[in-house]
Amino acid sequence: MVAYCTAVDSLHDLDGLCDVFTPDATFDLSGIGLPRKLGHAGIREFFTAVFADMSHHAHYLTNFALTAYEGDRASARAYIIGMGRSKAGNEVTVNGRYYFDVVRTAAGWKASRYTMDFMMPLPGSLAVIHADR
Repeated sequence: MVAYCTAVDSLHDLDGLCDVFTPDATFDLSGIGLPRKLGHAGIREFFTAVFADMSHHAHYLTNFALTAYEGDRASARAYIIGMGRSKAGNEVTVNGRYYFDVVRTAAGWKASRYTMDFMMPLPGSLAVIHADR
């Protein structure tokens, strides 16, 4: 989760983002009104557009919990405060939870599924920033 937020906040590290995930991962933000993408190609496509839109990102994680663990598979959750400013000057603050299902690979633990939900309602600013996604 930390590697994911670090790459997202870089506003350019597409390789670092993809490295967090398995090649066939499900990246599903449909719970917050954004698209569901599959695999590295879908993740790269999504963040190429996000990085083109945004001038600033800051994500802060807390309340980490390992919610399942069995051999080479695990699930984890963390609370997230995510902030961003678009190049057009719109700002957004998101208070939610990240959910990661991970698998142990030869290259270490990788996310096979990622989802998110809101803990506090959004005032509509996410829709404004990513209206064409």
